[in-house]
Amino acid sequence: MALLSITMPTRNRPELFERALISVLSGCAAVSEHVEVTVSDGSDQRTTGELAKRLLTDWPGGYRYVWNSPALSLTDNLNRAMDLASGEWIHQLHDDDYLLPGAGARMCHALERAGDGPAVLLFGVDVVDAEGKRRRRQAFHRERYLEPPAALRRLLRNSSFVRHPGIVIHRRALDKTGIFDPAMAVAIDVDLWVRLFSRYGVCCVPHVVSAYTVHDAALTTGMWHPDTIRVFDEIFDRAVRTGIVPEDKIRRWQADFLSQFILAGAYRRLRPGRRAEAREVLRLFDLPAVAKLGISMKWLPVRVAFTAVARRAA
Repeated sequence: MALLSITMPTRNRPELFERALISVLSGCAAVSEHVEVTVSDGSDQRTTGELAKRLLTDWPGGYRYVWNSPALSLTDNLNRAMDLASGEWIHQLHDDDYLLPGAGARMCHALERAGDGPAVLLFGVDVVDAEGKRRRRQAFHRERYLEPPAALRRLLRNSSFVRHPGIVIHRRALDKTGIFDPAMAVAIDVDLWVRLFSRYGVCCVPHVVSAYTVHDAALTTGMWHPDTIRVFDEIFDRAVRTGIVPEDKIRRWQADFLSQFILAGAYRRLRPGRRAEAREVLRLFDLPAVAKLGISMKWLPVRVAFTAVARRAA
């Protein structure tokens, strides 16, 4: 059994997939015999499969590749990539993200140290644009294990606490909690993190191992609309039902989380000058599910500033 399985779901983005896969092969070269790669491909053409097989043929840690025809849904493709994995630990890398040099050795060292202890490890990431230019580094200053209540607090107050390519999960944890729930739509990742953190907590590791890409395509994913708010409401309801933290605290965290989420969507539209679109996103604050939570004092100054900018005449 490999120590680490890197699972890679992809569809119709061979150029990005090639960049991601090459980053895995180079970033894990020093520990290649301990790293397995699995690819779930929903592409319409064979290009991605040919790339994968050419690059992975001699990979010492082994690999598994499947071409799903007809293509799976986004969530099913993510889950299929994980289902293929046989490693002790699972790390999912989307095709528009990539590993940094030396990431494999840093991850494997941390996993070996974790042993039978923490079941969920969270590494730092570089947040980059579509050209790979770093916008900011999201990292931890020291290693720290957060018990479930503290882990939930960090997760549920900060919609950016977990960047997907930064998290590594032990197989035993996924066997207990399950993988991505299709019913949670665009918030499947947050839902899984709630299930994992409420049972296992999280160990924050002070190593930056991957790049998380923010690009214009994200504007078209349709995340910032009332249906997403309803999904988040269900996720917070599930957090309440764990009984780990009193409901009144979770609802205060929810106000912070949704405020940050809405403001992030507004920022993505304000940055290129799309003020009308930003105003539409900011109207999510008027939804009953958001308004009933009260105002997030943490994010109030940003909300006031963004609202003022969005209202300016074009």
